[in-house]
Amino acid sequence: MLCQICKKKEATIILTKVSEGQKTVIQLCQDCASMFNDKLSIFPLPEFNINDLLTGLLKAIDLYSKEEGVIPIKEVKCSNCHLTYDEFKQSGKLGCSVCYHDFREQLIPLLRRLHGNSEHVGKIPQRAKGKLNKIRKIKQLRKELQEVVSREEYEKAAKIRDEILKLEGALKKRNAK
Repeated sequence: MLCQICKKKEATIILTKVSEGQKTVIQLCQDCASMFNDKLSIFPLPEFNINDLLTGLLKAIDLYSKEEGVIPIKEVKCSNCHLTYDEFKQSGKLGCSVCYHDFREQLIPLLRRLHGNSEHVGKIPQRAKGKLNKIRKIKQLRKELQEVVSREEYEKAAKIRDEILKLEGALKKRNAK
């Protein structure tokens, strides 16, 4: 098929636009398409700025944190690099590794909104999978143990303690290899 603009060269680019239920198709050759690159905005794309997205999320977190009684964000400052949380909100970048610890209360809700969780739960290397699963299980069992002891269910607590010891023993054997 020939280019719809110059009607000389073969059309290699097909642009399709659907607007208000109507479909428009334009078939162009490489040269004609390059002419329209800056002049014709067939598909206007919204401007996307990651800093604006992060700033909006941080403002939402501020409101949430104030409602939940978290330490006022403006008072939080990194003990190492002295970056304030307000400065972090402006730049979207933390100053040092200590910032992660000092801004923990403010970052956890942000991470949950961005990633759905505040802990990494992504892919695990196959050789580490068994070990990591045991570590997670021990962590979960320790939480259960605290809850059971607080309810004074000591027999159940003893069973959970034994299971924790068994898993920890298995981890020690694995590490000794």
